[in-house]
Amino acid sequence: MNQLLALLSATGLAFGSQAQPTLTLTSNAPVAGTTYTQHYGPWIAAGGGGPNQTWDLSALIADSSHTVLWTAPGNTPNGPLFPTATMAEVSNAVIQYYRVASDGIHLAGSDDGTSAIVHAPQGTYLPFPCTIGTTWATPQNATFTFQGNTVVRTGTFSGQADGHGTLLMPGGSIPNVLRVHWIHEVEDDMGFFTISTTYDGFAYFVAGQAHPVAEVVTASIDFGGGTQTRQFSRWTSDISTGVAGEQKPSLGLYPNPASAEVTLNWPRSLGAASSVLIADMN
Repeated sequence: MNQLLALLSATGLAFGSQAQPTLTLTSNAPVAGTTYTQHYGPWIAAGGGGPNQTWDLSALIADSSHTVLWTAPGNTPNGPLFPTATMAEVSNAVIQYYRVASDGIHLAGSDDGTSAIVHAPQGTYLPFPCTIGTTWATPQNATFTFQGNTVVRTGTFSGQADGHGTLLMPGGSIPNVLRVHWIHEVEDDMGFFTISTTYDGFAYFVAGQAHPVAEVVTASIDFGGGTQTRQFSRWTSDISTGVAGEQKPSLGLYPNPASAEVTLNWPRSLGAASSVLIADMN
């Protein structure tokens, strides 16, 4: 990977002059059929905010990983329960539903196999356009059932794009990164007791993909008898657009020679600054 990044740098494909990044519907809307690997590991300090920063997450070490798929809500078991959703993000733990619109990506709800939670109103995950200095605070409420009990959820999803610069990852450095500071606070009232949850994360975005390249998170939950806090990091690696298949090496076109359908595996850590030309598919 380091050799590949060095080659791209030498040819001017991966590393250019720093620019102030802006996330838009065109550059950052999720695409159905996209899969990527998400890794989890110990928490690392997020670093400072502001312009022209260098954030060093190169020491990230994974202790677990899973595959995530973007797909149409109709391809999921309970998709009809989320009528406003336009995209679903499927992992081994939960299905997250999103409404993607010209003004941003909004949290339509989630389904963990136990409770289908439909948000009304919907918190904003990422507004469009989003650049350094962009701030937002949106309500996110729901009423759902958990183990036979009715739960009333109230909360807010707020964020601020607080910096841009270069992100150092285990596979190399990524320029033109926009950092977003998220705070997601919810209170779940079950009548006989209340659960309060706070999710505080710093997410690092590049133009060209809907999911952050990396995120460092501090999450806390209060059951009324004390607060429990968990800190962790998560980040993505190879992204594949096309028909899902068996695991392939990290960069390549399959099958080769090509047939009617091909899959291009692209290392997510390269961000959106590189390009590929595919010619003569016959």
